[in-house]
Amino acid sequence: DVLVVAAIANNRNLHSPMYYFVCCLAVSDLLVSVSNVLETAVLLLLEAGALAAQAAVVQQLDNVMNVLICGSMVSSLCFLGAIAVDRYVSIFYALRYHSIVTLPRAGRSIAAIWA
Repeated sequence: DVLVVAAIANNRNLHSPMYYFVCCLAVSDLLVSVSNVLETAVLLLLEAGALAAQAAVVQQLDNVMNVLICGSMVSSLCFLGAIAVDRYVSIFYALRYHSIVTLPRAGRSIAAIWA
């Protein structure tokens, strides 16, 4: 996922709406992975006794991690949907694709999905 983001960021040929959707999908998947690893690490530290915390703090931390994981999963699915719509438009409206899928429209779509 990091390589996908780096490739899109560094290569000017990949600066188009389709690749921005792919980049956001990679970031979203990266967030899912990182939040799962963090949650697992915290649970392992708590079970081993290496991390001492009150039950209320642990519950709040668990809630935050679950919201992050679920939000990232939903954004991944939304970006997959956006990529599907983008590909649909590029196939069935090939001649008008660049006037339908513009950078401002893609930016608004990306902002809406992240919000």
